[in-house]
Amino acid sequence: MEIGSVVGGRYRIEAGWGEVWFAQDTESGQPAVVKMLAEAPGPAVRLRHAGIVTVLEVGEHEGRPFLAMERLAGYTLDAHLLDGWFRPAQVADFGAQVAEALLVAHRAGMTHSGIDPARLLLTPTGAVKILGFGTIAPARTSDLGALGKTLYRLLAHPVPPGSLGELGVLMRQLRDAESEQDPQLTEEFAARLRRLAQELAETEPVEQPRRPVVAQPFWIYQRPDRLLLGRVLVVVIWAGLIAVTAYAIAVTV
Repeated sequence: MEIGSVVGGRYRIEAGWGEVWFAQDTESGQPAVVKMLAEAPGPAVRLRHAGIVTVLEVGEHEGRPFLAMERLAGYTLDAHLLDGWFRPAQVADFGAQVAEALLVAHRAGMTHSGIDPARLLLTPTGAVKILGFGTIAPARTSDLGALGKTLYRLLAHPVPPGSLGELGVLMRQLRDAESEQDPQLTEEFAARLRRLAQELAETEPVEQPRRPVVAQPFWIYQRPDRLLLGRVLVVVIWAGLIAVTAYAIAVTV
């Protein structure tokens, strides 16, 4: 893919790498994300919900299928974890938002099968968007179970479940949910998490201080391997600085 090329007759490529690119819709003037696929996407691309990244178009470019999706500002939740963990009220709210979006998919007979912090985008308004619907092969995994494990990670896992009260109980139930999900079960969890988020927000003390943000901005889809590479580079740089400093001290002494 070259910068300036046009995909699907309307999406002009501006930047990116690999299979995912920033683009500009030449017809609407709106920014978009273009993702090249190895095979045609499934019916999940038709899902519409405020908590699911919207697929604008499914097309073909030079013999390969592609998705054009809305471009959003924000960070994936795994990038936010570089800045520390989240408060219980936030985690309960995130869980409710994701469960409500999953409910739409489950009612349509679809699953995501890949829920984790790297596939959840937190926008500046506090809304959480699920990434990846329509591009992940179906699997007999529990979306709610994956959501439960994700919530534990957002609270700096491992967290003693007993110390979280009702949230800990809900998280254990989410984590251990059966593979075949009944939409009614998903709806029940969403309602309970939403109510709990409101209660926690009313009773929690002043927000805990957080370390300065060091996460990269949302540049298409944050990938765990890129974040890991960034962490390794930081360690290497600091190690080099320490070694140089030690050598300088030794020479002067």
